[in-house]
Formats: sequence, C-alpha cells, structure tokens
Amino acid sequence: MTRLMMGAAMLALAACAQPQPTSELGGRWEVQQIAGASLGDGIYIWLEIDPATSAVIGFTGCNNFSSSVTEFGATLAFTPAVEQAGECPSEAAATDEARFLGVLPSITRHVRNGRSLELLPAEEGAEALIKLRLVDEAGG
Repeated sequence: MTRLMMGAAMLALAACAQPQPTSELGGRWEVQQIAGASLGDGIYIWLEIDPATSAVIGFTGCNNFSSSVTEFGATLAFTPAVEQAGECPSEAAATDEARFLGVLPSITRHVRNGRSLELLPAEEGAEALIKLRLVDEAGG
C-alpha cells in the first residue's frame, strides 16, 4: 500500500512540474504596439494561441507564421517563428514584421488584464515588448 501511495504521489509531482497550457492566453490577439510603438497605418498583425496544443499561428503583417509557446505560470517562451513565403505589401509592413519577429524571442513573461495582454522581457519594470488586444476566446 505504501508503494502505491508513493507512486501516486510521484506521478502527481511529475504532472505539476510539467508546463501546463492555460486558457488565459487562448484566443486570437491583435497586436496593438511593438516595443512601445504603434503599428503603421493599415498594418494588421495578429496571433492565435491554442492552449490545448501550445500551438501559435498568426500573421506578421506580411506573411502567415506558426510557432509554439511554453508557459509555466507567468513565464513563457515562444519557439522561433516559421513563416510562409510571401511579399510584404509595403515598406511599413516589412518594418513592423521585422520588429515583431525581432522581439518575439525576447519574451519571457506575460501579464493579462481583461482583454489586454502584455508580453514582457525578463527584466522587471521593463516596457512591454508586445501589447495585444483579445479579439475572441479560443473555441468561442
């Protein structure tokens, strides 16, 4: 009986140690700002997070992309974005795309407040790298 209880306790601890997807990040998010600057006129960048699979899909302003996100509490990390080949519609879109893809690897934590989400670097008190607004909930 003791072995059975110890085995169950070890399984419970192992499950707790694994990063668990959360619905807090689930849904489609529109990028509002990158590193404190608004997007260019007519530029639309978005990402959608599926917490069940940790998959991320989106649009950089020029191209569709995919990634994945690992979350543990308030900390998170994105894998490098994989883009589909395509042309940017404008120089402004290319600039915003480069800014977006440039800061994505530096994100290590997040803060959600209602329908807004800030993706932040490791440094406490640092400015949000990306500010987003929730468009809709995942699966809804």
